[in-house]
Order: sequence, then structure tokens, then C-alpha cells
Amino acid sequence: MAPRKFRFGVLHRSAPSRGAWQQLARKAEDLGYATFLVSDHFLGQFAMGPALVSAAEATTHLRVGSMVYDVDFRHPAVLAKEAATADVLTDGRFELGLGAGWMLSDYQQTGIQFDRPRVRAQRFEETVTILKGLFGEGRLTFEGRHFHIQGLEGLPKPAQKPHPPILVGAGGRRMLGLAAREADTVSVLMQSLPEGGLDWADATPAAFDQKLGWVREAAGRRYPDLEINILLQKAIVTEDPQAAAEGLGRAWGIPPEAALDCPLALLGTPEQMADELQARRARWGASYVCVFGEAMEAFAPVVRRLAGS
Repeated sequence: MAPRKFRFGVLHRSAPSRGAWQQLARKAEDLGYATFLVSDHFLGQFAMGPALVSAAEATTHLRVGSMVYDVDFRHPAVLAKEAATADVLTDGRFELGLGAGWMLSDYQQTGIQFDRPRVRAQRFEETVTILKGLFGEGRLTFEGRHFHIQGLEGLPKPAQKPHPPILVGAGGRRMLGLAAREADTVSVLMQSLPEGGLDWADATPAAFDQKLGWVREAAGRRYPDLEINILLQKAIVTEDPQAAAEGLGRAWGIPPEAALDCPLALLGTPEQMADELQARRARWGASYVCVFGEAMEAFAPVVRRLAGS
């Protein structure tokens, strides 16, 4: 089977004005990025829905998406309405990314309960079921451990049928299995820690081999239809990747060699980066690659080289 073609996304947080924000979106489209993304934290990010609709209004074919909605921040009925509205107002260019939450400060500073991983995973699973039910035709009744829906018609309905493409970001076996069964795109991450935060020691090639094995096992026959995503935590274009790895290793608390090999980092010249991404696609099937906004222009030669190939 031929490998899935590459596509690329860029994640921006905010801008000083509407004009500056829309200029970022147009720049991303001009550079060949397929998606323009916003994350969901209580930091400096714009609110997801308005920001994505504004970006879509400024562009012609650029898709927009959440990377990712923390489902703990909204009741699933509220999230369904917001996602469907975004899809309608972007003429079906919206991609719905979902996650179970990991940044402890989001919870501590707002007073939102940060439950045990098992509880958050249960709540996430119920949320996905409710979202799909509300996106579909007819009224939804759902009785779960965490949510109860009684005869609710999800309105508006999304423009894309049966619903916008769903991306699930996950790092542990249970969540990766759920993503494999329910999502269109699986964003493979490092494991989140029970007390909050991310486990950088889990971001190794061997760990990703295991994670993709879990995804393949859980997906079964639908595995060939899944898109595999990597959100690069750092993409550093440089003629000296070793020096970059030393700095990154200090920041992440891992050896420089581990930073060079980390599946969620990419260091080197555009040519080296393109070769490495092709190797990662061959090894893990990872064809959808996203970078943060600060790397958008420097990384653009890699996008030009690989997008659509």
C-alpha cells in the first residue's frame, strides 16, 4: 500500500489584532500549510472558535482546527454546538481535535477538578460518544457515568458529514486505543503524568514503536484508514543539529542524543529534516506533521519539498 501523502499544519496562539491574526493565516496558506491550528489552554491563546473562524474568513482553502480541545473545559453538548458552528461558518474546513487534558496549571488556576487519569479517560470516551450522537440526525439520549443527555437534538448540524474529521491526541495505551477506534487522525504524544505534565522520557523511538503497535492492534481493519499525526514540540532549522540538541536536552532534561532521536523534535537543515520525516513516515506511518508558529517560516522549505508527496 502506498504511503499516505504528507500534509502540514501550523499552530499559532494569538496576535495583537484581527488584521495581524488574519495575516498569519494567509501566510500559512501561502507557504503551503494545510491546516491552521489553535491550542486550548488558559494562557495567551485566543478562544478556539472565534479565532479559527476568523482565520478561515481570511483564506480560501486553508483548513482550521483545534489542537486540541481539552474536553474537561466544556460540557460535551456545549462543545458539540461550538464545533458544529465552526464547521458551518468555515464552509466545512474545520477539523475537531480532542484531548483529555494534561497541563496541571490549567486546572489549578481555574479550580477545574483534575481527576485521576482513569476518570478523565472515562469522561473523554463519553464525550466522544455524545459528540458523534449530537452531530448525527435525530435526538440523542445518553446515560453515562459522567454525563446524562435526555432527548437533545444537536443543532446546528456540521457541514461535513457525518461530522468534521476528529483528531485525538494521546500517549497512553488506553487513550491511544480509544483514538484508534474512534478518531480519523491519531496524534501520538508522550505519556502524560498522573500529577500533570508530560513525561519526556516516554518520547523515544522505541516508545513510539510500542505506541503505534497499540494503535494498530486497537484499530484492526480500520488501521489503513487512520492518519497518524506528530505535533513537533520543537522544529529547529540549523546547520548544527548537535548544538541544537544540547540546548534542547538541557531544556527538556534529557541527553542530547535523546533530543536528536526524539520523535517529537526535528533538528537540522531542511534537507535533513525532509529525509528524517520520510523515515518516520516509513517507520510509523506519520504523514501529518505540525509545528508551532515560531517555526512556520523557517520550516516552510520542508513543507514545499514534501507536501502532497
